Amino acid sequence: MKKLDKTDNSSKLANQEEHIPACPRFDETYLDSESSYQQHDLVFIHNNQIKYRLQEAKQTFTVVETAFGTGLNFLLTLQAYQNAQQASPTQLAPLHFISVEQYPRSKEQLVKSLSLLPQLQELALTLTNSYPQCSVEQFGPEFQATFLNDQVRLTLLFDDAVKGLSSLRSSKNDLVDTWYLNRLSSEHNSELDPKLNPKTSPNLHPDQCNKDLFFQINRLSKEQATLTTFIPANIVKKQLRDIGFRLEQRSTQDKKTKFVFAVMQSNPLTTKGYRLRPAVIKPQHVSILGGGIASACAAYALTKQGIDVTLYCKDSSVAQGGSSNAIGALYPLLHQQKDDISSFYQQAFWRAKALYTEIAEQGFSFAHQWCGLLEVSYKEALDNRQQAFEELNTWPKDLIHGVNAKQASDHANIDLPYGGLFMPNAGWISPQELVKDIFKAAQATNRLTILTDTHITKVQQVTNTSTKTNRSLSEYSKSWRLYTNQGEFDATVLVICGGADAIEIEQLKPLPLTATRGQITSMTSNKKINKLSTVICHKGYLTPENKGIHCIGATFQKNDTNLKTDKADDHYNLTMLDKCLPGLSSTIGWQEKDISSSKARLRCMSQDHLPLVGAVPKINEHIQTYAHLGKDKNWKYSEAPPCIDNLYVLLGLGARGLCSAPLAADILTAELCNTPYPIDSQMIFNLSPNRFIIRDIIKRKTPDQN
Repeated sequence: MKKLDKTDNSSKLANQEEHIPACPRFDETYLDSESSYQQHDLVFIHNNQIKYRLQEAKQTFTVVETAFGTGLNFLLTLQAYQNAQQASPTQLAPLHFISVEQYPRSKEQLVKSLSLLPQLQELALTLTNSYPQCSVEQFGPEFQATFLNDQVRLTLLFDDAVKGLSSLRSSKNDLVDTWYLNRLSSEHNSELDPKLNPKTSPNLHPDQCNKDLFFQINRLSKEQATLTTFIPANIVKKQLRDIGFRLEQRSTQDKKTKFVFAVMQSNPLTTKGYRLRPAVIKPQHVSILGGGIASACAAYALTKQGIDVTLYCKDSSVAQGGSSNAIGALYPLLHQQKDDISSFYQQAFWRAKALYTEIAEQGFSFAHQWCGLLEVSYKEALDNRQQAFEELNTWPKDLIHGVNAKQASDHANIDLPYGGLFMPNAGWISPQELVKDIFKAAQATNRLTILTDTHITKVQQVTNTSTKTNRSLSEYSKSWRLYTNQGEFDATVLVICGGADAIEIEQLKPLPLTATRGQITSMTSNKKINKLSTVICHKGYLTPENKGIHCIGATFQKNDTNLKTDKADDHYNLTMLDKCLPGLSSTIGWQEKDISSSKARLRCMSQDHLPLVGAVPKINEHIQTYAHLGKDKNWKYSEAPPCIDNLYVLLGLGARGLCSAPLAADILTAELCNTPYPIDSQMIFNLSPNRFIIRDIIKRKTPDQN
């Protein structure tokens, strides 16, 4: 075996400017004082969310870096751990930082280089004090040291990247939480893209594209492992995609430096292939069926990614369906302990609030108020539930916390006889105004066309015989013909967000979606209730005043698609308020004559109360492809799920569209753009439209299994 030469010219530092170390072998500058500190902190620490993930980690958090260089990334990670520990009331899980370096610096070189960074001097001193004293030629195959009371372990592997990574082992080969992809070096030759010239690609080295290296990255990565790199070369990005990373190109704050952020979310070596999402090429145009909050958020997210969108709305204007209510509450659905539903709605809530704030900051003035929401504990079972929330302390206080009757009354600005669970960041919104403003924000990109009074009666897949684009034929080989009252339209990629109307589309009938009728009642305000300052939830809800009215409701009626309002439903809404909060109801004194208006609309509901986001599955082919799951739910499948080409849904938002639509739209946009999903791999499957047929196969509920 060839002996590793640690004395290569790459370890002989030149000075481009005084004290700024550079590497002649690869024509690199390792440090540039403040700019290097800021850039590396942004790219490697901030974008990988190192501090947050260290605080959340339940077991050793592992970072692997290619090329230790002067140790800047290690010191920044050490600093992040130190800061995270100072902010945490409990001891953090350990951190293991592994770096592979073929051409290490001597201690003298390291001390000289790190002297440029006064922000890290205290931590740099602990590193240099631990660093080998001997000459580089005498370095062993690896070096280890511990820091911060042995909570952080540093392992330096003095070898080429492939060999160094090959030596790493773990029980399941899923070791790494985060990758810092820096300068790579290898003794192995590799086939380079003939269009790629390393001399014109900063930080790219001739062996960077070695497939053995990317195999090791795949082998060692955990699900949801993140990766950042300054290396923008297309062949590097292709190799990362090939091993299961979803990529997004980002820029530093000054927009001068581009870098890649990636997440391991599409591992081709998975044994649960049915959880994969279809590989797609980012489309130039998307057609959306809808007109409510789901389609508004989807159109906004897609146009922001540079995709042209055409929206088909059956009504004379947008926001005429479930999004047409005068007032709607925005709050998360939370259970006492974290489960799939609570985890989704917690993240969805924060994303929704961020998006709606973003729209407001653009100058749009939809009515809303972040006044909090109170779930009143008006009976013993709810009082016990409140106590469980407080004892388990699952959720942060700024999301939800218990209050007594006096505190509840203070929040509501009216007398209440009960305490409850208060969500201080929740509030109410005018859904119709919001949806219209989100569409206006999307139109401001000049990428959105809205066709109203266009009712889709049928969609049919058609096969293209030619293409006028330079895209691959596979993307455009199957497209869609839309049959409407305004004639026929063609769509390349079709996204259906049409709420309960979508249930009748032939291709979606196999999905377990149902329509549930709901009626809300708008009540005229009076002096005894107009000072209400938070949303109140009981078995129904009561909102603060907006434009002289309060909304109460709402009914839930399955298998009823009648959109005509019913006086009996108004009576039910008033009775529900009186039954749950009789004292308040009596004080307000509302009667049927105080009803300002009523509205009945249909909700599109899923079986498990989570949205459906993504490609539409081919049900029969799923049954054939994954049949053995009915005998062994752990049977290993690598095959990706068979789905209908270029047909996607964002459906099943139920009564919580205000909360779930923005995050669901981000997920759909990530799928179409091949960028990282904003949720973890488990949640991706929890929202996948094929989750129901997979569960049915496992439970032997499909027709051929009975």
